[in-house]
Amino acid sequence: MASPTVTYSTITTVVAITDYGNGKYEVKEVPADEASFPGLHSGNRKEISIQLPFQLGVRPSTMCNKLLTVVGYYDIDDKEIGLYTTLGGSKIGSSYTGGIDSGVNLGIDLWVASGSYGVYKKGNELKFRFNLSAGISPFKTNYGDEYTLFNI
Repeated sequence: MASPTVTYSTITTVVAITDYGNGKYEVKEVPADEASFPGLHSGNRKEISIQLPFQLGVRPSTMCNKLLTVVGYYDIDDKEIGLYTTLGGSKIGSSYTGGIDSGVNLGIDLWVASGSYGVYKKGNELKFRFNLSAGISPFKTNYGDEYTLFNI
């Protein structure tokens, strides 16, 4: 009997691997999420791109400060937020969407950083908050902040 299909995320793409048994496998690229396609929205979006500040060791590095980025949008007409994470400029994982009232919160558990970040509405503002731990012991550092992205 064949095993079920297993989906893996890689740094460059998402693939589904189907095991047909007897050493036969099929690898297919999974189409990107709708949140990452700029044509599938109301046409009234504000883009979000935030480089998360952290360093991997004792010496600060410009490259490390740009290693982990949050990319997404706020669709003003649809009242929708979409986010995904990039590592070294390549999208990792899926795109995630949520309504303006519920917000979007993502957890991160990577070798370079762990923690969470999110975008949410607070009053008449769209806020971004993050809480990350980055680096390699014994030089691990915690980072966290909250700030306003847009007035809505």
